[in-house]
Amino acid sequence: MSYYRLPFHLEPQVSTYNQIPFGSEVYVISDSEYKKYKQDEAKKEIEVLESRATSYEKTALSIRQTIKELKEENNLLLSDAKEITE
Repeated sequence: MSYYRLPFHLEPQVSTYNQIPFGSEVYVISDSEYKKYKQDEAKKEIEVLESRATSYEKTALSIRQTIKELKEENNLLLSDAKEITE
């Protein structure tokens, strides 16, 4: 699944070339240029997704720390240990 739209992707509802949102000009590029373009776009998408994953991991750690602090403040750590042994 891609989060980026390629300019080469035409919407299915487009019935004539006059409706193409980016104009009626057509550019022809070599296979190697297209491959490079796809690789560059994939690198950008990977960077965004890795950044997002790192952010989610930091958020999860923060939430776990908050849960731990709440348990400590309310003497719930011992209750958890008793429940596990029972």
